[in-house]
Amino acid sequence: MVGFFFKRSKKSSYNFLEESRVVDPYQKQLDVFQASSQERKSSSSLRVSVKQIEDDVEEDLRDLQSYIEDVKVVSLQLEELRKMLRSGEVSESTCVLIREELGGQLSMSLEEIFRLREGLELARAKAKLEWAREKMELREFERLRNSATITGDTYMERKLYSPVRRWEEIVSKIDAALSSMPIEEETSIIEQYLSLIKEGLSVKSGSEKVIRSEALCRQRLNSISDKWASTRRIKIEQVMNLEIKSSQIKEEIEELKVRFAVGEIDQSAYEYRMSDLQGRLKKAEKEISDIRNHMDEIDMRIFRCSELLRGDS
Repeated sequence: MVGFFFKRSKKSSYNFLEESRVVDPYQKQLDVFQASSQERKSSSSLRVSVKQIEDDVEEDLRDLQSYIEDVKVVSLQLEELRKMLRSGEVSESTCVLIREELGGQLSMSLEEIFRLREGLELARAKAKLEWAREKMELREFERLRNSATITGDTYMERKLYSPVRRWEEIVSKIDAALSSMPIEEETSIIEQYLSLIKEGLSVKSGSEKVIRSEALCRQRLNSISDKWASTRRIKIEQVMNLEIKSSQIKEEIEELKVRFAVGEIDQSAYEYRMSDLQGRLKKAEKEISDIRNHMDEIDMRIFRCSELLRGDS
């Protein structure tokens, strides 16, 4: 996939200007822009066409989603198999055979996911560079056009702005695909896979394949941990804000009780207001509990994955 980044059509995205020359006095300024643009492009032989990257990225995105679905299915099957073993529906020997087969499928799919993610991350970086370059050249053309007070042209606008929008769409699609598997799901699958490796039910212990698989899991876990550290700070801030909100509601409840006790408000108003405050307090406390439970769950999964990797290193 990386190969397509090192090809680029020599045809300039502004060659259409040759076919629609503007009469003097603007021609000289446009010629200057074209010359400087061509000079920049001739020194940047790594540029690629939007269409070429779009096609390759679309294919990799389809493959990535397919493998992600495969991993989810196998993960569910492994969970169901554990339940069947606990209930006595299958024997230990049968369970081992099925888990070994599922472990092999999981191993293959995860390796493909890691490979595709790596390629898409590279594609994203290259696309962002091309996107930035197109925006820079667009700004340069607009500066010259504005200084020459050239009137707008629909065809010209489409030729200039289309690449910028298409690069943006490519980056957006890649971002969406790379974040399509939540952290909790990915860490759970990695933990499950590392457990299978440790038990020798997916790949043979000490083999070249298991060493590579562990390295890929470690690399992915490091990336997840970095991302989670940033997300975790946001979650902690959310909890702090909710706790402040909860404290304020509790103060309002105590104040309401005092106002009712001294006869400032009647029974009906008191019950209506109290019901509203208690409902808001319950909602805030549930949100706090949900966020904390989510944080604890992710922390524990990352820890267990780290322990499995440490035990196999």
